[in-house]
Amino acid sequence: MSRPPAPSGNALEALRNREYRLLLFGFIIGQAMMPLQFVTAIFWIQNYADDSLVVVLVAAISTVRGVGMVGFGLIGGALADRFDRRRLLMIAQSGGALASLLIGGIMLLGWTGPFGFVLFFALTLFSSAAHAVDAPTRGAMVPEILGPRLTAPGLALNQAAMQLALPVAIFASGFLNEALGQGAVYALTASGHIGEVAILALMSYRTVFAHGGGAVKSVRGEAARALRDIRGGIAYARTKPVLLWMILLVVLMMALVMPPTGSLGPTWITRVVGMSEAQFSLIAVFWGLGAMAASLLMVVFSSAERKGALVAFGVLLMSAGFIVFTARPTPLNAILGNLMLGSGMSVAMISSAALIAWETTNEVRGRVMSLMFLGIGMAQLASLPFGVAAQALTMEALWPPLAWAVFAFLAFLVAVRPALLRAIVPRDGLRRPPVAAPRITAPHALPYIAQHAPQRAVVE
Repeated sequence: MSRPPAPSGNALEALRNREYRLLLFGFIIGQAMMPLQFVTAIFWIQNYADDSLVVVLVAAISTVRGVGMVGFGLIGGALADRFDRRRLLMIAQSGGALASLLIGGIMLLGWTGPFGFVLFFALTLFSSAAHAVDAPTRGAMVPEILGPRLTAPGLALNQAAMQLALPVAIFASGFLNEALGQGAVYALTASGHIGEVAILALMSYRTVFAHGGGAVKSVRGEAARALRDIRGGIAYARTKPVLLWMILLVVLMMALVMPPTGSLGPTWITRVVGMSEAQFSLIAVFWGLGAMAASLLMVVFSSAERKGALVAFGVLLMSAGFIVFTARPTPLNAILGNLMLGSGMSVAMISSAALIAWETTNEVRGRVMSLMFLGIGMAQLASLPFGVAAQALTMEALWPPLAWAVFAFLAFLVAVRPALLRAIVPRDGLRRPPVAAPRITAPHALPYIAQHAPQRAVVE
């Protein structure tokens, strides 16, 4: 009698791992600052830029972030497969803290002319490059720390913990900006990066590679080799068609849905719906609440094997949220749309991360994870053309028909590749070798197949 498979890991079991707890706590602190930075930058542009350029410049914030993420995302993944990941995270977070302090200083000094805006965008590019190194590095660390059985619940808990902080950060953003001003709020976010560096310093984790990548003799030589490794990561992903198709689907979701709803969402709520900065917080918090609820459900049901179907569901839910968000410029539509957008994005990102962790080895995981994070970068890059079009045609005229077109396009992509819906991550985290089919000769093939229909026969 065969032994039943081991039960899948759960979130509470993952939390018993000290290294994972430290990584998770630092992640919460650092990530809580990101929406605060983004919203504060948008309000600063809206307050000081010329009205004829507001939408374009707001979109440019995301585009510049996208340049940094796309330009450095693959490099970050390659570095994560070459250097100690903990140290790499500490360097990236230190860079984020420096950028936050300098941007806050620009705002406090009142540099709102061309020089101030150019310097702001340059520092935003630097900050996004640091985040592009951080994201795939962190994504590659979780499976290494927890092991295959606890990776899915660990990744789900990662997302859930971030979403627990997200509603608070979004809710506080409008009120803090009205009370303290943009400069003080932005400078304050540096404390999150500094706090994360301090927590990472407490970890005893060190990356161990089969190829000995942790023993770096020449930083310049290893960095050059990391750049060459990018090609190997892309080649690895191409050997798994379902994985590559899933990454493409999520990238397109982020690139087509995020610019109108995420990058330009605050402008839609304040300029089109007509809400104040404080009222914006009351509406936008529902994105975080939807993401938090979905992430908690993904933690509870982390043992669900059909991760490919969950990715498709999350993509379609987020694109449907785009339709609701822009159907009518009312607070109710904005609230319902935000709920769907946040929950759909969380389901898609958590499920896709679990699939990547399952389908990759530790030596290439950072590079393949970086392909997924390209989706966020592509979304940011796409913001500028969206902003230019919206400035010329108005968001009210452009967003509603675009939302329906995006939903139809993504639904078509899901329908033409049904293999994605069948992609699974076994709940026990164990890989099972395929059962060898019995080899029979052609004269006996038909009787055998008739008698053993459920099995696969190889006819010679």
